[in-house]
Amino acid sequence: MFEHLAQSYALKKAPSTVIPVGISIKAAKEKYGLDTLYKLASNENPYGVSPKALEAMAAALNDCHLYPDSTRDTVLKNKLAAKHDLLPENIMITCGAANALAFAGEAFIKPGDECIITSPAYPPYYYIVYKNNGTIVDIPSRKDDMKLDTEAVLNAVTDKTRLVFVCNPNNPTSTCLSGDELYSFIQKFPKDVIVVVDEAYIDFTDDPENTTMVSRLKDQPNMVVVRTFSKLYGMAGIRMGYALACPEIIGYMNKAMAARSLNTVGIEGAIAALDDEEFRLKTVNSNRDERTYLTDEFTALGYRVYESQANFIYVDFGCSCQDLYFALLPYGVMIRGDFPYARISIGTHIQNETLVNAVKDLREKNEL
Repeated sequence: MFEHLAQSYALKKAPSTVIPVGISIKAAKEKYGLDTLYKLASNENPYGVSPKALEAMAAALNDCHLYPDSTRDTVLKNKLAAKHDLLPENIMITCGAANALAFAGEAFIKPGDECIITSPAYPPYYYIVYKNNGTIVDIPSRKDDMKLDTEAVLNAVTDKTRLVFVCNPNNPTSTCLSGDELYSFIQKFPKDVIVVVDEAYIDFTDDPENTTMVSRLKDQPNMVVVRTFSKLYGMAGIRMGYALACPEIIGYMNKAMAARSLNTVGIEGAIAALDDEEFRLKTVNSNRDERTYLTDEFTALGYRVYESQANFIYVDFGCSCQDLYFALLPYGVMIRGDFPYARISIGTHIQNETLVNAVKDLREKNEL
């Protein structure tokens, strides 16, 4: 009815960000008579929120009638600057990593500019390009290992290329390039191409300090690194993220941000979360152990599990992942069902064990 009023980007379609014919957790429980349903679909932290962050956020609720105190933003920037050995001027705090990605697009994509996305990819990348009237150059991942095809990407660069999205570890494939591999790749881009490195899952790699591009920012001024508090610290519902780049790029991105778009609760939670080393270690260590468990179990069953460096795995079960999504619901397990293969978040051991047993039961019934 309103198609004639909408801007052209709003009429375009990109890979879905929701399961096309999925159902809600509440509906699934009612339909299948479930008391418990384990959501292994959105790469959330199965251990909840950082306790220190939770305590700080609860205290901050008393001040929610006031606009956010910008001095607290400064405290958070200073803590992040110390953490990453950068200056506060290198940091932009955003409402979730998704907004940091969007601001990079708004600041640097002009109509007609070419933007490279490596697929399968985080679906919002496509809409960021559409919204800014850019042209998408889609480069598939390598078929053998689902890793970034660096050669194909570099061959796709033209004088119209202005921005490249790189997710490392990649969502949804869970695969990752080493820090040296990725940096060598990024160095080969022209200096007037902005490379946005999405590191939402960097903390779950085996060697995050050497995998991250943050330490390379001082030598690569055309690079933007994006981080989040959603995964490691369990603050997905609070929406806190940040971008790291040279001060000039941060200055341009800041102009795309609406006034007072940060929230008091999130700021206080992020400040406290950075000090919660016990929760960080629990999350990382448990994820590593459970990732190995799921990989070993599904590999033993004969399925292809791509090498994961994230808090999720990407598995070829030899069937439609949407069909598998519905087949698992009666067992009390919800996975992501709209990528080429099944993307499954790594949960607690009981959650993962429930998933494995469900798959085994479906096999015994010849339903998988």
